[in-house]
Amino acid sequence: MPELPDLTVYAENLAKALTGKRVHKAAYHQRGKLNVAETELCDAVAGAELTGVERAGKQVAFRFGNGNIVRVHLMLTGGFVLTDAGRLDRLRYPVLTVTFDDGSVLGVADEKGWASVALNPGEEKDAPDALAVTAEQLEQLCRKKPKTLIKALLLDQAQIGGIGNAYADEILWTARISPKSPAGKLPPEAVRALADAIPQVLEDAIAELRKRHPDMVSGEYREFLKVHRPELKSSPTGARIIKENVQSKRTYYTEEQQLFQ
Repeated sequence: MPELPDLTVYAENLAKALTGKRVHKAAYHQRGKLNVAETELCDAVAGAELTGVERAGKQVAFRFGNGNIVRVHLMLTGGFVLTDAGRLDRLRYPVLTVTFDDGSVLGVADEKGWASVALNPGEEKDAPDALAVTAEQLEQLCRKKPKTLIKALLLDQAQIGGIGNAYADEILWTARISPKSPAGKLPPEAVRALADAIPQVLEDAIAELRKRHPDMVSGEYREFLKVHRPELKSSPTGARIIKENVQSKRTYYTEEQQLFQ
């Protein structure tokens, strides 16, 4: 599943390719989930200029000049596609296609059909974004959910937006905190280490993706991760990487990471 660094680069590249273009038509292909009727979505964006694309937690938001917003959650297997009207019939597993006046096409595709599209989603307050969460907010979350394992807390999109399984492991290794530590057992110095590790890991990953895969709008590239890679046997510091399921999530960690109990 794409995580915050992937989605950040997707949004940057989609904005670069599509901002300023006017929608000719949109089509929903009866796959995935849609929160309104197909006609309502298509009417909302037809003729509108795309004015911006941005990541919102683990979703990508498309803003239009008429005030409408479309949010896409790619879920596990979804992806974006940039193509053109002449090749639209070659798009496999389409969920949504948006054709612009110049003939370019934005597609959302998903083999499993789990991706979701939302027109003007509700105004419920989003969780703090992972790139902006503070040590004080983390401390409050740990007090609020003291029995929750810290990895599960990082993955809870209702609490912190944007972190998925792979980057949770990378963050916890960088902070040297065991994923099996209950959140309420973390001492203040561990919470501060976690607060420092979250933006460090995510921003480093964004920089790596921009450098290695500058045009990406789909896919997950993990070749630069330090512990969450199946082929790795040891961390950069030489510690053996332990691979096991922790609360149903495939987890990679080392004995360098302290277990707080």
